[in-house]
Amino acid sequence: MIFDIGRVLDCEGEVSVVTTDVDLSSTKYRGEHLLKNPIVMKVKAANRAGVVTLTITYEYTLFLNCDRCLNPYTQDIVKNEEHTVVRKLNDNDNDDIIEAPLGVVDLVELATNDIITDLPDKFLCKEDCKGLCPKCGCNLNDGNCNCDLRETDPRLAALDKFFEND
Repeated sequence: MIFDIGRVLDCEGEVSVVTTDVDLSSTKYRGEHLLKNPIVMKVKAANRAGVVTLTITYEYTLFLNCDRCLNPYTQDIVKNEEHTVVRKLNDNDNDDIIEAPLGVVDLVELATNDIITDLPDKFLCKEDCKGLCPKCGCNLNDGNCNCDLRETDPRLAALDKFFEND
């Protein structure tokens, strides 16, 4: 999806607004397709004093698997981003400014950069997820298992027998 902001770039005080769906369902993150439904983008381009600002609101659902308990879950996200757009950059090392020499912005590329690069390294179904038992694999969020999780140093095993005789 291409957003033509040529008139906004050229005319001070000009504003253009577009709402569209962007499909990133084929995009993978850590080998998984997390964005199965289209992303709703509300984009406003405004030229204030010769500076064009893109104000974007993303609304989407992530389809995830918890990294601790492996249960699938969804997370609804509303995210706001802001970008400055110019026709030509004087310094090519500036990643904060979008260069649009033809007066168009690729919304799919913008959404991919804003959403995928902002995803966390770890997904948790809830902040206090207890995960799985390392011995039996039981989901500890559903209740405790009867596994003995004490780790004994084999060099001290003889001491355990000493205390059993008391």
